[in-house]
Order: sequence, then structure tokens, then C-alpha cells
Amino acid sequence: AGSARTARVRPATPADARRTRLPVGIAAVIALVVLATSFPLGELLSQHRLVAAEAAQLSQVQHQNANLAKKRAQLSSPDEIKRIARKTYQMVPPGQTLYVVLPPPGKAATGSAAPLPGDPGSQPLYGPNSAPGATPDPGLPTAPGSGSPATARSTAPASSGGFWSRVTSTLEFWR
Repeated sequence: AGSARTARVRPATPADARRTRLPVGIAAVIALVVLATSFPLGELLSQHRLVAAEAAQLSQVQHQNANLAKKRAQLSSPDEIKRIARKTYQMVPPGQTLYVVLPPPGKAATGSAAPLPGDPGSQPLYGPNSAPGATPDPGLPTAPGSGSPATARSTAPASSGGFWSRVTSTLEFWR
């Protein structure tokens, strides 16, 4: 037979397997620590929530933009422009005349409220002869002995004591 030596391989024992597992386990723990400290998971999750919120807002703005584009197209049509000009601004095309039809006298316009008590339009008409004695408001008191309303001046005789006495007698609220 030959003089060559054959190397004998001995079978792995449980102690050998433990020796090889220990460095692999330590390396795995170190790798997990490095990964956890250099890759912040909380920051990634907060950015993901932020991106989702911005995407929802973008979708809403795009929906509003589409609605406004439809409205713009509708408002730019000549028929719609004419309708709005007639309804809102009482405009008519050239050559046409706008007439406003008022309700007949004695009938209130539909949808309008009753006239207020102090409304000058509800007072009787005066001829030119009786105009000096007419009051703008029927509830105002009249000066004694005259048909005209009481004036804002005091009834005390104005003294000729000077400028300031005339001012104080003219302005009643200073008394």
C-alpha cells in the first residue's frame, strides 16, 4: 500500500458546534444594535403618516380644482353670461329697453314688509300753502303758538354776553 497519509476527519462534536454558534450570535446582536440605532423606526412612521395626510389634502384640492374648472367652463359660456347680466345687473342687450313694473297703488309688492310707522312715503301729501307748518315726523312736538316743530335751540332769550355764551345757549346738550 502506499505511504501516503490519509487525513482523518473527525466528526463534529457538540462543543465544536457551540464554539461556532457563539461568534455568529454575538455578530447578530451587534448587527441588530447598529441597525436599531442608525435606522430610527419612529421617524419613518411619522413621515409615513405625514405623507398620507398630505396625499389626502392633495386629493381634496384636486377635487375642488376639478369643480372650479367645471364652474369656469359653465360661466364662460355666452348664454350664462347673458343670464347673469340680466338677472344680477339688470343689463339688456343693445337696442332693448328695460322696464321695471311696479305694483299698483294700494297693493304691497310681493315679499315686501309693511311700511314702517315713520316712513315719509306713508304721510299725506301737502299743498304749497300748508308746507311751512308741516312736520317731517308727525310724532315731533310743535312749539307753542306756532304750527312749526320745536327747534333745537333753547327758548331762553339769548344774551349778548359774548361768543361763548352764545355757543352755550345754542348747543343745548351742554346744559
